[in-house]
Amino acid sequence: MIKYNHGTEEGLRYGIKRSPEWESTRIKHLQMEPQCAICGILEFKKGLQVHHIFPFHYCVALGRPDLELDHRNLITLCESEKEDKEPNHHLLIGHLNDFKSSNLNVKDDVRTYFKQDEKTIKSSTIWQVEEKRKLKPLDEMSEQEKQNFQTLMNTILPKL
Repeated sequence: MIKYNHGTEEGLRYGIKRSPEWESTRIKHLQMEPQCAICGILEFKKGLQVHHIFPFHYCVALGRPDLELDHRNLITLCESEKEDKEPNHHLLIGHLNDFKSSNLNVKDDVRTYFKQDEKTIKSSTIWQVEEKRKLKPLDEMSEQEKQNFQTLMNTILPKL
């Protein structure tokens, strides 16, 4: 079982805490989607993370706190400890190998890399290009980049 929650820690770096409703949302999501979207590993066999496509702290900071708890913004990905030989699709696909970033194309990538191993994924030129175009940390974004990000969130996930 994974002991560290990268999303919570990233949020705290910006002074943003999880919603009190997050834990029940996370549990409900795992009931609806109880296995890794890439490899199919089930929760009882390995640690799973409920990954935010648009990172929750960006959503809160940029005026869309509702997206922290919105099922349209969530996907289940497996995560292993560093010393494990198991895949870590949360890091590899969800964050493009950097927990300070995020992969906004994660749902497309699930279809592209379904059932592929880490070596195959990392050798993909598509993944390599995505890794180089990582999402900027929130504190490194210009005001224009933040506005563009807000527009993207509102276009892809309009308010319900």
